[in-house]
Amino acid sequence: MRKLYCLLGIILLVSCEKEPIILTTTVTTFRESGLATDWDRSGSNRIAYSAKGSDGYYDIYFALPDGSNDTCLTCNHPNLPNRHVGSASWHPSGDWLMIEVEKLDHPGSSTDALPGFGAYTDVYLISSDGQTTHKIIDTPNDYQHGVIASRFSPDGTKIVWTDRKTAPNPLWPPETFGFWTIKMADLNWSIDSIPSISNIQTFEPDGSAFYECYGFSPDGTKLILCSSVNRPSTWDQQIYTIDIATGAFEALTEKDYNEHAFYTPDGNQIVWMTNKDAQYGGTDWWMMNADGSDKHRLTYFNNPDNDQDMGHAVWAGLGSFSPEGDRFVGGMQLDLVSQEGKIVMVNLE
Repeated sequence: MRKLYCLLGIILLVSCEKEPIILTTTVTTFRESGLATDWDRSGSNRIAYSAKGSDGYYDIYFALPDGSNDTCLTCNHPNLPNRHVGSASWHPSGDWLMIEVEKLDHPGSSTDALPGFGAYTDVYLISSDGQTTHKIIDTPNDYQHGVIASRFSPDGTKIVWTDRKTAPNPLWPPETFGFWTIKMADLNWSIDSIPSISNIQTFEPDGSAFYECYGFSPDGTKLILCSSVNRPSTWDQQIYTIDIATGAFEALTEKDYNEHAFYTPDGNQIVWMTNKDAQYGGTDWWMMNADGSDKHRLTYFNNPDNDQDMGHAVWAGLGSFSPEGDRFVGGMQLDLVSQEGKIVMVNLE
């Protein structure tokens, strides 16, 4: 058997080789039904998540990490249309959340406005006590347009969202999900504490394609996203970053199907979902360094020989880390058409 002997950096007998990173995880159920999550790191330690109510519409709920103090923020809200509400994002102060809200009246069905589909959807800010709401993005009321994945910058002075410019075209593989662009804007507050946005910038790094941005790096210098740009099909998506100052577009993955990337709180690593080695055809969470190196698997939902096996295809979604960075909470899709899912807590060991 080959052996390596290393002592205080002195190489003996053979060269030392870097051991592969192997992380084990334990997975527990946070909510039996629900999807998109965001963990408040301002001090409240509350997790915001989307769940479907008895009326068939999604709303935003809060709960502590142990599942206690579960309350609905948007249910039957007098200042909202009370149709689908999803994709909550915490402002770094903990005082506000950004949410995506289905319009009250529109030509299509509410299925098109499901959180993650984004048609007929506007962007609001809502105070964390639920008392105050402000619409900050009003999208055109047609099927060509939509909005998904709105997020605050780490200092709360900017927002980013993904904006649809053409409707899905299932007959052309590159446009199966439609073409989208990434928008970034300054978030301003008036003397009367009324929010508005200005200085809107558009990122479309390499022409028309599907882009889906997941927010900012913890230092605020980059955007992280997936895209099928220059790929033959929308089902060939890779993880990228965009340098906000220079526009540099960097690929962190190069094969398989990849989505839903999010940083650890220190910005050193990224968790994302991929179908690599998933035997049922679903996806699992993997982790890599922020430069794309040292890719390693975290979960095994789609592998029958593992204790985490779900017994059928499931798709790991976007997650959010605890303030300590030792665990994250994330949605797991059980059906891609209905967008039904559950929420799990993944502890890194």
